[in-house]
Amino acid sequence: MARSTVQWSTYKIINQMRKQINFDLPFQRRYVRRKDRSWQSLLMHTVLTDGYIPNLLVWKNGDVLDSNARKPDHIYYAVDCLQRLNTLFLFVDDGFALSDDTPMVGDISVSGLKFSELPEDLQQAVLNYSFSVTIFDESYSLEDVEEIFYRVNQTKPLSDIEQSQVLLGEDNRSILKRITESELFQRINFTKADIERYVDRKTVVQVIALLSGRDMSFSGKDMKLYMREIGKTPIDPVIVSEIEKSAEYMMEGFQDWTLNMFKRLKKSVVPSLFVAARKAQEKNLSAAEFGQWAQKFLIDEYDKDSEFGETLSRKTANKEVIQRRTDLMVQDLEAFANSLAQGN
Repeated sequence: MARSTVQWSTYKIINQMRKQINFDLPFQRRYVRRKDRSWQSLLMHTVLTDGYIPNLLVWKNGDVLDSNARKPDHIYYAVDCLQRLNTLFLFVDDGFALSDDTPMVGDISVSGLKFSELPEDLQQAVLNYSFSVTIFDESYSLEDVEEIFYRVNQTKPLSDIEQSQVLLGEDNRSILKRITESELFQRINFTKADIERYVDRKTVVQVIALLSGRDMSFSGKDMKLYMREIGKTPIDPVIVSEIEKSAEYMMEGFQDWTLNMFKRLKKSVVPSLFVAARKAQEKNLSAAEFGQWAQKFLIDEYDKDSEFGETLSRKTANKEVIQRRTDLMVQDLEAFANSLAQGN
């Protein structure tokens, strides 16, 4: 396999390479630094002072923008540079001002300034900054660059689920993505920050673990070990099918829920809720009956000081707490089902 390192100036990146850089490799995390003004400002201060920035890593695998062009432009897939390049683009486009605590550049204060507000010589310093770019050629496979991304980011603050995007492989990533795009997961109160950090996908992995009978905690360490164990072997299609069918079953039961009710549904209860849905369907409860029980138990009669409430307020990732939470839900569901049967 061959790689090379070249120098690209900011000017070249902005005016020549920008359209050729692609950020859509399947394992890439999103632009999570968008609102981290301090980090963005320090990066741009490094550029302004001609400081050191680690190599940008890109993959030139032979894909082109327009195969019919006389001299087609090659696509450079971002392997490890998404946060830096997006910040660079945003700053040069006047997308943010440097934070108030940005250090001086020589004897010049740049705090609070956008790119267009910088003195002309400092604008030129930004445009002339030379980035070292390591290019991996077409002899590298997607798995090869996935592994590079994973190893490079071992020393960076990636969450367990962000690292797992590489560990799980493309097929399993697609499964998690499909499930989290279902109506149920779209209605659950995952914040924008949750979605950027893949908390929704992490929740699906927890569902898979519970439905598979896995005896484990939901700590970051155990989740990462579990996802490494799953690896790139396709997730059990029987479990995937059950999750998708149960999600539809639950949404049918929750069709009259208000937005506020979904907001009150705690995210940490979702994995156990799928176990309860499995039990409900085994007992032939209709979706409406399951929805009635869920509203009663999780919304109307929920008490944070109850035994069940305590399983959601502390040590929520603890193995014993997860099991107790699940048991309490299933026990209450069974009592509800029995009361319906007696009423009939």
